[in-house]
Amino acid sequence: WGGGYVSQSSFYGPESRGTSCYGDVVLSRESIDFPFVTIPDILIALCQEGYDRFARDTTGFVFYDPGRVSPDPSPKSSHLPVPCEEVAQKELGKKMVANLIILAACCAKTGLVKKESLIKALEEMTEESHRPVNLKALELGWELGIKEVTSA
Repeated sequence: WGGGYVSQSSFYGPESRGTSCYGDVVLSRESIDFPFVTIPDILIALCQEGYDRFARDTTGFVFYDPGRVSPDPSPKSSHLPVPCEEVAQKELGKKMVANLIILAACCAKTGLVKKESLIKALEEMTEESHRPVNLKALELGWELGIKEVTSA
């Protein structure tokens, strides 16, 4: 990311696995005076409900899992399919890491966060037993994002 300010907020119910949830991340070079996203520049949609709720207001990129989301692309955003759940299951046997795959693809495509920063965060924030699969998921997602950059 290279410096600046970051704010993150999560919204989910007590039964968060398998139910609707979302998170806001605000990145700014200047001090953040309102910590929630009002008009998203980037959306990562892993379910139809989230896509339907936020895609129409997104001004930049919409990253979505084509196995879970049927997009209705608007002219004000670029829609980029990332088959993260399919790749997670096929390559790693774990659908749980689909979110890391699509996050890494987003970062690779946009240049928003450096690969080294993602790796460092994973190493600091995950249990040692989960690191190998998480790091592999990050690598797979990064490759998908780079492929998207070169084909765009």
